[in-house]
Amino acid sequence: MRLTATSLLAAGRLAEKPMRGRTALSAICLTIVSSIDIGRAHAALAGAQSPMHPDATGHLPPFITSPGATDTLMVVMAIVLVAAVLGAGVFFFWLHSLPERWVHTSTKVHFDIVAVLALLSLFTHIHLFWVAALLIALVPIPEISMPDFSSLFGRIATPLEKIADAAGRQNRPSPSDVVQHPSNRET
Repeated sequence: MRLTATSLLAAGRLAEKPMRGRTALSAICLTIVSSIDIGRAHAALAGAQSPMHPDATGHLPPFITSPGATDTLMVVMAIVLVAAVLGAGVFFFWLHSLPERWVHTSTKVHFDIVAVLALLSLFTHIHLFWVAALLIALVPIPEISMPDFSSLFGRIATPLEKIADAAGRQNRPSPSDVVQHPSNRET
């Protein structure tokens, strides 16, 4: 929308009269729009009958755009805001996974304890769990597991097999003592 000196003067005259409803609202909007584009309004009002207000400046700061133009400052700030939110989220999750990365090469039980505490702190927002995970990650926990009984049982089983095999040879029945199935008996 292009403002002319006559439209600005008309808006000024409309604002002086008491109005109601949509006419008053449109006059107020026109006055606000005209105050934004003060540089062009000043040039338009230079030849008009009413003088410009003494507090009005003839120039605008560079961040104020004309009506209908792209507000580059707003676009830049929107991009900065999106980048800041994404950067803060990445930093939050990187910091949150710190105890798990520290304990990654440790024992499985140690890693599982720290991982569970870190997940609890992430989903419950109780930061004490994350502090506990961090402290547990810093303290090495020795491997606490069931001992490997397979080698012990293997050492026991070998002599028992020898004893059982030797005892079986001595008490083995002779072929004549073996009871045969009735279909295999000689008559």
